[in-house]
Amino acid sequence: MILFKYMSFMTADKVIENNSIGFSSLEDLNDPFEGAALCYEANDELTSNVQFNAHFNNLSRKFALFSATRNPLNSLMWSHYGDDHRGVVLGIDANLAGFNDTERCLIPSNYGDVIYTNQIPRNRFPTTSIEKIRDSVTCHSTFKDKDYSLYKNSFLYKSMEWAYEEEIRVVKNISGDERSRYAKNVFENESGKWKKEQFQGRPIFCYQLPKESIKYAFLGAKTYKNISRLGVQQLDYDSRIQSWKDQGVIIKNVRQANDSWNLEVKS
Repeated sequence: MILFKYMSFMTADKVIENNSIGFSSLEDLNDPFEGAALCYEANDELTSNVQFNAHFNNLSRKFALFSATRNPLNSLMWSHYGDDHRGVVLGIDANLAGFNDTERCLIPSNYGDVIYTNQIPRNRFPTTSIEKIRDSVTCHSTFKDKDYSLYKNSFLYKSMEWAYEEEIRVVKNISGDERSRYAKNVFENESGKWKKEQFQGRPIFCYQLPKESIKYAFLGAKTYKNISRLGVQQLDYDSRIQSWKDQGVIIKNVRQANDSWNLEVKS
């Protein structure tokens, strides 16, 4: 299975050069309602909100997720995440990247289809104490059937408004980072090798991809109309594209189909 990731041209260049891809914590995603389907029954000791906040904070500190999609030709995705059609969509082989590895992913990509609903699911989890909340978020690195319902509610439900993204997620354990949340760091754990960077005031956990995981680079329909906007000149641009090819990445050109709103690929 190939997973597709929309990004700017310069970000794609860094991803290919470093052979790594970014994972983000729940609290750093662009949807403020991430994790809202994680609901708990209130009891005499704790309200539902207190339980949710404690659990959400634990999830955000111990796990990070990679967001991808099945479709490299989604015009809205190109506009929202692909630098107004001037960016790149990278095609990553999920198997080679280890994204289907149940031993190294809390949620592998073949279990990571986002579920879009008009209403927030309210299948509440029973909880009796704050200690039980802590115990329920033990720092697993592997996929476990018995915990899938909990992690599905935590990571995979979103509003129907986001359905156009056709999102697939991979969730990994990022424990082992001994430094503060905002300090750059390099570390390794059971889920893989990581380099923590900072972007716009938030941490990005760069996962080291196995070699040859990045298979394709789709160049946006407006890439050639103003190459200088990408932050490079023509010779530099050509050099970067050639270096991608030298690393085995297959280049595809995206264009508007004749007499259609649709996009198509022209090699």
